[in-house]
Amino acid sequence: MLKVKAGAQEERGIDCVESGEGPAVLFLPGSYSTTAAWRQVQRHLGPGYRLVSTSLCGYGGSTDTRSLQDCGIEHELRLVQELVRRIDQPVHLVGHSFGGTVALAAALSRSADIASLSLFEANPLPLIREHGGGKLYGETLRMSQDFEAAVNAGEQDAPARVIDFWGGPGVFAAMPEAVKAYCRETAAVNVLDWRTVTSEVAARDCAALDIPVLLVRGGEANTAMVAITDTLRDCLPDVRHFAVEGAGHFLITSHAPQCAELLSNFLKGTS
Repeated sequence: MLKVKAGAQEERGIDCVESGEGPAVLFLPGSYSTTAAWRQVQRHLGPGYRLVSTSLCGYGGSTDTRSLQDCGIEHELRLVQELVRRIDQPVHLVGHSFGGTVALAAALSRSADIASLSLFEANPLPLIREHGGGKLYGETLRMSQDFEAAVNAGEQDAPARVIDFWGGPGVFAAMPEAVKAYCRETAAVNVLDWRTVTSEVAARDCAALDIPVLLVRGGEANTAMVAITDTLRDCLPDVRHFAVEGAGHFLITSHAPQCAELLSNFLKGTS
């Protein structure tokens, strides 16, 4: 784990697990996840890459610098910027779910040296509002607000509201007990994630992105995710778009070999 200065007096922890040599690939997990999230994909990816994994703000060993009053995307971007600085070479940035949204925001900010972008079920929600999805955006936002209210009320299994929204009914209940316990412990962190994920992401900015992008969703993705990825596909100028048959939101674990193959083929074409 890295220790970096977050302010004049404060030190910030950032998870950092690294292996291999070659072009650098930085993996960002989603909410309720740590550096372990991408492990199965990495195992199937094969040698020849410098693999770096982290956890986003508030998960694993990464300090959460956000609060309810200050939870903009810039907190996550500082984490990415610090890791890219430490890696000290252009990175291929890979993100899942909320990690995909952070990855996209990092690329759009042009504040880090990013060679390519790979997004697996990324969820930059404002994009669907810009492209005629106002009703769908409103329904998703209300779900997140109901989730926040449930967390504040002490509802033990409040994370099920979010996990089943993305993954389908019963997904949370089927998770191992240790995973469910971690989701409960970090539910308040996910409240901040939802407030962060509504930060503005403009389609006009995506249209100016000049790096290659791999865009992947599950073939069984929910309606909101289909709308988000379709919007990204239409506005990104250099994009390869795929749907993994039979997969849902958590495709990087349920369909790790297929995700690794898509990522490997993409990286071979961009490295």
